[in-house]
Parts: sequence; C-alpha cells; structure tokens
Amino acid sequence: MKIKRRDFIKISGITGTGLILGFGLSAGARDKALTHFEPNAFLKIGSDNSIIIFAKNPEIGQGVKTSLPMIIAEELEVDWNNIEVIQAGLDSRLGAQFAGGSTAIKTNWQTLRTAGAAGKSMLIATAAGKWQISESECYAERGVVKNRRNKKQFTYGELAGDASKLKVPEAPSFKDPKDFKIIGTSKKGVDNQQIVTGTAEFGIDARKEGMLVATVLKCPVYGGKVASFDDSETKKIDGVRHVIKIDALGSVERVAGVAVVADNTWAAMKGKKALKVTWDYGEGASESSAGILEKFDTYLAKNGEIGLRDDGDIDAAFNKNEKAIEAIYEVPFLSHVPMEPMNYCADVKENECEVWGPTQVPGYVQRLASGITGIPRENIKVNMTRVGGGFGRRLMADYAADAITISHQIKQPVQVVWSREDDIQYDYYRPAGRYKLKAALDNANKLTAWYLNASTTSRNLFRGSQESPHTTEVFPDGFPAGFVPNFRMEYTPVKTVVPSGAWRAPGHNATAFIDQSFIDEMAHLAKKDPVDFRLEILGNEDKEMPYADHGGPTYSTKRLKNVIKIAAEKSNWHKKEAGVYKGFAAHFMFGAYVAEVVTLSLDANKEPHIENVLAVVDCGIVVNRSGAMSQIEGGIVDGLGAAMFGEVTIADGMAQQDNFDTYKMIRMKDAPKIEVHLVESKESPEGLGEMSLPMISAAYANAIFAATGKRIRKLPVQLSEVSS
Repeated sequence: MKIKRRDFIKISGITGTGLILGFGLSAGARDKALTHFEPNAFLKIGSDNSIIIFAKNPEIGQGVKTSLPMIIAEELEVDWNNIEVIQAGLDSRLGAQFAGGSTAIKTNWQTLRTAGAAGKSMLIATAAGKWQISESECYAERGVVKNRRNKKQFTYGELAGDASKLKVPEAPSFKDPKDFKIIGTSKKGVDNQQIVTGTAEFGIDARKEGMLVATVLKCPVYGGKVASFDDSETKKIDGVRHVIKIDALGSVERVAGVAVVADNTWAAMKGKKALKVTWDYGEGASESSAGILEKFDTYLAKNGEIGLRDDGDIDAAFNKNEKAIEAIYEVPFLSHVPMEPMNYCADVKENECEVWGPTQVPGYVQRLASGITGIPRENIKVNMTRVGGGFGRRLMADYAADAITISHQIKQPVQVVWSREDDIQYDYYRPAGRYKLKAALDNANKLTAWYLNASTTSRNLFRGSQESPHTTEVFPDGFPAGFVPNFRMEYTPVKTVVPSGAWRAPGHNATAFIDQSFIDEMAHLAKKDPVDFRLEILGNEDKEMPYADHGGPTYSTKRLKNVIKIAAEKSNWHKKEAGVYKGFAAHFMFGAYVAEVVTLSLDANKEPHIENVLAVVDCGIVVNRSGAMSQIEGGIVDGLGAAMFGEVTIADGMAQQDNFDTYKMIRMKDAPKIEVHLVESKESPEGLGEMSLPMISAAYANAIFAATGKRIRKLPVQLSEVSS
C-alpha cells in the first residue's frame, strides 16, 4: 500500500504524537508504523489524553452516532464521559457507510469491537514494555493501563506515541460480555445537547460562506418534461442570479424542472412562484389511483406472473376442506415526510468537488457526482451532516443530483432546498398494493392451506435501467410459510409512472399487516385464541427456518415463540376484562423478533381509542438501551400514524396531497402509552430502526375486530366506518 506525500503531511499534522488506528492496511505497513495510519480511521488518541471516536455511518435519527462508538469504547476500556465523537466523512477504509435495512449494528459489531480491542491491546503492550513485565500482568481501566504488581499506571495519552510504533493486531481478544460496562446501558445521544439548544448541524444548516440557494420547480406530472419556460418575471426579483433548465436524470429518476438560483431562500422561492413553465406531461397525465387499483384487480383475477412458492397441493386442499376464508387486503401509497425536507449542498470546481448534506447513501452520492461532473471519485469529498429523518427516502439522491448539476453549471457553491410541498409531491412512495388471500382449516381446525396472490407497484432495483428487475414486495419465506402443508404465493408487479421506493421496513410494512390480520381471521374461524393459534402453527419443535430475502439467513421459531409467550403474559392476554379489547401480532424481520399487543376501548360513539401498546423485542445483545427504546417506541408511533391516517392518492398523474393539511400525521393526542420489554440475550446484536413498525397495524386492526366485530382489510383505517 503506497501513500502520497500530501497524504503523509495531512496524517502527520492530524496525529501529532498520537495514535490512530485503521484497518485494511497491507502487511508491509507494519514497519512504517504511523506513516500508514490515515486520518479517517475509527479511533484517535492524543498525548493530551484526548480520545476521539469517529462515527462512520449517517445519523438519521436511529442513534448510530452514539451506539457505534459505544462498541469501540467498550473494548477500548475508556470512560464514556471522557471521549469525543466526531462524524466521519466518506472514506472507503471505514467500510460501507450506509443507513438502511437496520444494518448498522449487526454489520459493524465485529469490526468496531476489533477497533477498540486492538487499541487497548497496543496500549497494554506498550506499558508492559516500559515496565518490562508480561502483558498479562497489566490491565486497562477507564483510559489507564495499570500494573498488577505495584499499582503503577500510565494514562493512554502517555502511551500513545510509543504505541503508534507497534504492529496493529489483526485478531485481538474481546471482552467477555458479562464484563461489559458500556454496552447494555442507557446513554443519551451524543448530539442531544446541541439538538435541544439549536446548535446541531443538520443538512439544511450546512451553508458555506458565499453559497447561493436554489429551488426547483418540477413537472407536476411524473415522467413529464419542460417544453418551454418564461423567466422574465423571475429575473426581476431582487437576489435572483440564475434560472436553469434541469432535465430528468434516468440514473436517479430525477423529475425534470426549472431551477431558480438566488442569494437566499426567500428570493429563490419567490422567483420560483413567478416562473411560467409550459410542461409536456407525456403519458403520465392519465395515471390515477383508480386506474392503478383496476390493474391490481385485473391481475388478481388470474394467476400471478411470478410464482414465488408452491408447497403441497393447494388446489386439492381447498377442494377437500370446506372451512375456508377468502379476503382482499389493500394498502395505499405512503409518503416519507421526514421533518427536514430534502436539501443538499455542492461546490463543484474544475477538478474537484465537495458535497455535504443529509443522505443515507454517501457513497452513491459520490458516484453520482462523478458521473455528472466527470471528476474522479478520489477528488470528490463527501461530508455527512445529521439527517432530520430518512425512513428510506434519502436512499435516493435526486435532490443531491440537482445541487451537483446546478453548481457544476454555474461554477459556484449552491444549496438546493425543497419546500414541504415538493417533499410530498416528489417523493418515492411506499408501494401501493392489493393482496388476495385464501386459507383453509382441516377437520381438526388446523391451518392446512394458505394462498396469496399479490399485485403491487414495485420498487426498482437498479435505477435507470430499462430492463430493471423489480422487488416482489412479498416474501416466500415469511410466516406462516414452512408451517402450512399446502402453500402457494404468487406476485404480479404493476407498472406505473408513480415513483416508489423503500419506506421504513420495506415490504414488511405491508406483509405483516396482511399476514397477521389474516392469521387472526383464521383463528376466529377455528374458534381458537389468536395467540394459541399462532403457537400451534409454529409447533412444539424448535426450528431454524430459512429466510432467503430481507431478513435472513434464518429465523428461530424458539425465539419467535418466546416473544409471543412473553407478550401474552405481560399483557394479561388471556384475562378477559369488560370494555377492554386486545389485538395481537408478531413478526420476524432483519434478524429481530417482535410481538405487540394493542389494548383499546370504545367511547360513547363506539369509536375505538387505544389505551396502550405493549411490545416484546428480541434483538440479541442491546448496545444502547435508551436508543433501543426510542427506536421501538418511534416505530410503533410511526406505524400507527400510517395505519390511522397515511395515504397518497393520484389523479391526473399528480399526488393530491401536498402538505400536512392534506397528508395527515399522527399527533400527540393520538399517541398511546407504550410499554416495551427487551428480551435478555447473548445472541449477536441486530438493528432496531424498523422492527417495531410492521406489525402494529395488524395488532391495531385485530383489536378493532375484537371490539366491534368488523374486519379491517384496507388501510388507512376509516373510523367512521368502524363505529357506524
């Protein structure tokens, strides 16, 4: 591994007499010590006893800027209160820097433990050398290496310079989890103080000196383009500098439009309102929710185009067993609506580029910038700010593409800022869909047949590809697959110009609703308790079940049954109380197991009101209990809001919702009391950003059925129909 003179100077200036640890160095690096430790590694220890831990992944509210450094600090043996956490920029040496799929903890667990343990090992080795004793006679504690013989000690700062000359161990020993002092405790977010005092830097705050501000008037119809525009009135507005046509960009499915660039946000938005644009709407102008629903029904009336699973003989099972139910479930498009609207900054120069802002995919932004500007990726610096919510929306980088394109054209730094209306109308929505379900019971009232034919709009796997495959939005290994002798699942995607993308708990946010609701229907048909019915299906034998996509590689029936049983116990499920109604749901995804119970009552108008939600979660080892509780509670509230109110409808190729008056969100008065139980576990940790959301809609719908006898098969729930 070679190092450039410029990089050596940068490293030397940053490290001083300190120790920086990185990974991925070649074997030859061992003889050159500090020379080969780059500045954006995981850990920096200074001779002044300063300890800096670099947070590698985007912080979108999921708490990783706190929880990931906690893993390093645990193995490093330092006082959590004496470290500084700094957001790292994009750098390949840190591995994948990405926020999505609740993957941060589980994919970085071993790497970050190694980072901390290696640092501690080198510091102990340095101290042992100074004392001329064996390393086993030394131990680290709270940023100090101590001598077991005579209680002498060195601070990490005193050892840092000499430690930097040692070889970085490839496989340092880890602490026994029973000795954890940081992992498993509750730590407040490292940015909490800055957030509540208004000093935290989110993307929308990150403005460079002399930076211009741009807003983009986009074609209101998806797939349309600019035919012509008149900017004469726009250019009369004080502060407006440029008006630029922006074409659609296939690689990110960017909507075409016209950008107004000005000295400030107010001038840019005022100039945008003054623009007169003639649009070529194209074929998208005829798209509507009604038309999409018709396509769903057309496909559900015949066999699905894609066969996903076919166990046993489903047709014979339905012919043989008379106890069967058929139902159609429906979910709408949903908007992400993060509190921070889309925004991004770019400063494109002749041969280099710097970008910064809120994104879940900084690596993709770098590749995108290189494609737009022709600048090599190594000359593109990507900075990461805090993100005011992502939920999957910022897996797309269309708004970053706008900033890069505009800056590249005007040769000045620019920040693109979206309005709330832009944010909702040019979203990449949660796919809408309809699901035809049919299931049957045998003579013993056991589930013997299950059929699902699904048709949804679909997320595009490879942006910009004409032959791009689509995600199927349903999962052939999800429960109850594998436990029903006759099981068939089919799927047909519906093509539409309406853009779809990943929305918190992709796919699962719909399938958990339909599966767990229909399981409840079958339990009622069997005249069995819904919890007992689920446990009966799972069986007495503990199994490791395959889960090929979106949650694998396997799931444990023992752990799933355990959260179901605990939830039933903690909620007093089997205790019947007058005027109290409960709904149950349980689900596995992304490595975690969650069971939820919704308890509600009916008011004088027979309208249901949620009294409380109980959640039992098994996510393996919990790193930050405070962060875990926040994610579980937040997912429940988010999922309830979507089930109660969330819906985007399309007419004439446009979203009919454009702000919070038309796209209703859950309010504080709607949020229930939430009780969370974390299962103590020695299993490897899993993420929690999405796990509590998918099943809450089913638990809520099942509670409504318990209270009113009315099944909820379409979201959002229409309470007027429930109480009528």
